[in-house]
Amino acid sequence: MKERFMVLDNMKKPLAGQIFSIQHFCLHDGPGIRSLVFFKGCPLRCTWCQNPESWSPASELGFKDHLCINCRNCLSICPVNAMKTPGQIRSDLCQTCFSCAKACPSGALIRFGNCLSTHTVLKDLQPEYPYYRSSGGGVTFSGGEPTLSLEFVIQLAAALKQDQIHVAMETCGLFHMEEKSESLPESGKAIRELLSLIDLILFDIKLFQEAAHQQFCGTSNRIIKNNLAMLARNFFQEGGPMIWPRMPLIPGITDTPENLEGWGDLLAELELNKVTLVPFHNLGEAKREWLQLKPGPKLNTPTPESIEKARHVLARMGITCYDPGEEEWPPASKSSPV
Repeated sequence: MKERFMVLDNMKKPLAGQIFSIQHFCLHDGPGIRSLVFFKGCPLRCTWCQNPESWSPASELGFKDHLCINCRNCLSICPVNAMKTPGQIRSDLCQTCFSCAKACPSGALIRFGNCLSTHTVLKDLQPEYPYYRSSGGGVTFSGGEPTLSLEFVIQLAAALKQDQIHVAMETCGLFHMEEKSESLPESGKAIRELLSLIDLILFDIKLFQEAAHQQFCGTSNRIIKNNLAMLARNFFQEGGPMIWPRMPLIPGITDTPENLEGWGDLLAELELNKVTLVPFHNLGEAKREWLQLKPGPKLNTPTPESIEKARHVLARMGITCYDPGEEEWPPASKSSPV
């Protein structure tokens, strides 16, 4: 894993990927000052998701009703008459040409996701390079799930590493690391190529029990647990990217003693003794409405007391808990122990 798979020759033919946001001057997703690149497409459907616009790998059209001024430009410009009234989009007719969004003067119609080339993304990031270097920061890939855009992410990571930029990746952990997989025969090799270019993996852990993970996230968690174990071994034994677990705290779902103890046992077994606890905030409900998705369940924000209780459960098991942005990051080195 210490060998780097440089793909700089491919930069002569830049690839493209679906990006729904690039945020700058962030402090909560890795060390130092960072830019976050959000990729579209996610294999999970977590009931508490704050970024439902990341679910689909394709660009999507959203409608913010509170911004609509009823100018009706969208109705007149649509080539297939997919809207009878502003914002009421017929998905069976819409060709997602986004003409309506371009013609909307108030921003009520919005496009989620743009197909951007590697060069375009790098051009957006390069003005921040001095801030990355002065603060020990860099770029974090997020989403959605970055590993669903493997070739594009590999090319982007390789270009950043050529410029000696620290690269982190947030992942849900649902990907194939094996060299051969019945469903994705080439994915294992590509994942390992990507890992050779990554310095830090922010690994999301959610529900420990498989049935609960299936219920609240829509899939089994067996591959996720296996990948966490393989990545931990890869870090400690082969000098792979550092692994830093992160857990969303959802009252009554992920903050139960059973769930915390399950993950605490596994983290201790893998010698991953630090975790970031991310309190739930209901930021995704408005986006569901914009995308004409069904409303999510009514969930509460964790109280300071419930957060402290979760920290205490994990601390008893030898796991040190951090708030987002308060992590004590070690030096940016693949050989640094967690």
